Amino acid sequence: MINGKVVGMDALGKPETFTKVFEKLIQSYALDAVDWFNPEKEHKYLKSKVTAFLKSALSAPLEPHPSVGLGTDIRMESKKITGFALALDNKVLHVSLFAKENGDGLNRSGMQRYSQRRRNRIY
Repeated sequence: MINGKVVGMDALGKPETFTKVFEKLIQSYALDAVDWFNPEKEHKYLKSKVTAFLKSALSAPLEPHPSVGLGTDIRMESKKITGFALALDNKVLHVSLFAKENGDGLNRSGMQRYSQRRRNRIY
């Protein structure tokens, strides 16, 4: 969450993968959090906003495609979120979800800043 709004979420299927990318993920969100921080406003970080974001993600249509490597690349898009996942052998290895703002919500994999990752969609 940045300024009281859910901006995105990443989840990884294995603890060892999480350990390898945790610092880079934090940095990707932190850069935008610092740039976008508004000290003039008080922000409430509500569980209900997270719940609504997750419900929107769970209801988004899924578009599976063969991955460039192993597994299946899954894209998801709704009015409120956009995202992608990588699955292998019926297990999700990585999910990245991004909240849409003002009708955008394009994304791209990688460890760029959160705002850059959600702007550039690759198919």
